[in-house]
Amino acid sequence: MKRSRPIFIKMTGVILILLIPAVILYTYFSTTSIQVIDKQMKAYKESQLLFLKSQIESNVERLSLSSNVLARDSSILDLHISMLTKDYYRMIEYQSLVKEKLYLQSFSSHWSNELSVYLPSSESRISTSPNGAYDPKLLELSENGVWRFHDGGDSRAAYYQMLIWDPYLSKSDPDSVNAVFEVRFDLDNVREMLEHYNAESAGHNFLLTASGQTFSVDKGGDAMYAELGASLLAEGLNDIGNADRTVDGKRTYLSYAYLPQLDAWLVDYVPLEQFHAPVIDSRNLFYVSMLLLIALGLAASYLLYLHVQKPLSLLIRGLKQFEIGDYGFRIGQKFHNEFDYMMHRFNDMGREIQHLVHNVYEEQNRSRLATLKQLQSQINPHFLYNCLSFIAASAKAGQTAVIKEMAYHLGGYYRYTTRVENQKATLKEEVDLVRHYLQIYTYRLERIAYEIDIPGEMLHENVMRLILQPVVENAIMHGVEPKPGQGVVRITGTMADGWNELTVEDSGDGMSDDEMKALAGRLELPMDDVSGCGMWNVHQRLKHRYGTGAGVSLAHSDALTGLRVSLKWRSEEGETEKRRVGYESAVVSG
Repeated sequence: MKRSRPIFIKMTGVILILLIPAVILYTYFSTTSIQVIDKQMKAYKESQLLFLKSQIESNVERLSLSSNVLARDSSILDLHISMLTKDYYRMIEYQSLVKEKLYLQSFSSHWSNELSVYLPSSESRISTSPNGAYDPKLLELSENGVWRFHDGGDSRAAYYQMLIWDPYLSKSDPDSVNAVFEVRFDLDNVREMLEHYNAESAGHNFLLTASGQTFSVDKGGDAMYAELGASLLAEGLNDIGNADRTVDGKRTYLSYAYLPQLDAWLVDYVPLEQFHAPVIDSRNLFYVSMLLLIALGLAASYLLYLHVQKPLSLLIRGLKQFEIGDYGFRIGQKFHNEFDYMMHRFNDMGREIQHLVHNVYEEQNRSRLATLKQLQSQINPHFLYNCLSFIAASAKAGQTAVIKEMAYHLGGYYRYTTRVENQKATLKEEVDLVRHYLQIYTYRLERIAYEIDIPGEMLHENVMRLILQPVVENAIMHGVEPKPGQGVVRITGTMADGWNELTVEDSGDGMSDDEMKALAGRLELPMDDVSGCGMWNVHQRLKHRYGTGAGVSLAHSDALTGLRVSLKWRSEEGETEKRRVGYESAVVSG
């Protein structure tokens, strides 16, 4: 208590010193805040209106581009040809196809719309709407590529329409017209956007066409804005503008923005009193309650400090200790109020977190080690039987030199693959393993050649064991071996920006884009009977160990005819050996 009393006295003195200036400043602020609110409100309303304008223009532009997509579609030309050749069976087939594509284009837009194709050569019309027929007068009166407003005799039936000729300049030459595309949308789309705008912004807004028609969220209230729209058009409107106007006897701020594609304006206005009233009311309330707040504030400041501020300070201190990892921090002080329960629960939480962090950390280590062991254990040699059969056949033929070499490489191969106690190795050890493996296959098939080109400094990088051999095995089993004739496997390595990348290419028949895409997708799926292969194993291990950006990627080989498989992982500084200066790239040709 002795330590807290001077702080309370200082707080009380500061309150008394700031009291008189606070009253004066509040009077000044309440006056200037109204001016600031007006300025900010005007800027906000203008930005909101421009954003709404950009949304509407974006949707209109998307509908306009739908005709360009349809114009490039071969189905229109096929339908036109079938009509000229009087191939009625294909004509019906292409009509259905064109109508289906019209529906697809229509559904791709956020706005409800109607798409149609006019074929002047056969005087027919294909549309997403069951209503309407071919109207040559409509084609004569419409302009090419211009949105035209139709009131429909009722504000609820109003819509915008645009016709585009294909070819684009063929309107003046009817004989050269292939098709005319019609895009139509009704004003309910704009009403829906105005409704979203109203939900986020106070005030009133509507769409004003160049002909004087007004459209608002409430279809029945369009007439309310007709008089205001007429007066705005009489005064003349620019592309964008604002003004202070009196509407229905109230001082309002009005802003508008022009939509050139629709030849219409977005108009928005809001009564200024809607924003001023809270400031005026709060100013009056401030003066009335000031005296009462002074007395209560002085008393409450001490109580808050004693019973709230001090306990909160201890809690904050404890949380900061947790942030730096000190979960052994405990609060021993008591305040004889509700905060004592919080202190007790805080201490319990600290003990629980400390216990859980320890357990989770240990469990993560065990889980990570078990996962890596399980993934590595899936890589087993698949060709031991074939190698032993080859050695037996060579022994019968008396080829002792070949038997010696085969035994040397086979021993080196299995000596490395059976070492499961160490999860890491250098890339040089991985490359030596692959050399043993490839050399064994050169003896067995006698039609496989291989090239290894890896920078010397990269050979000393630490890697996970058995990440290269499964990819090379896949290149031989599925690329080179099934294809008759001489086969080549090429292995290259690069280092850039802290990343290592190994590339394995083969001269097999490769894969199609769809097959490659399907295989890449299976590499990301959980293991099953199909995806649980060596390449999936390597991808999952790299991704699990090195995180985002690491793993296996597939592409067509540029240098050879088959597949290109790339392994990418992050360089581990501090764990690699010192790279030798001037070490030449290791190039081994088999």
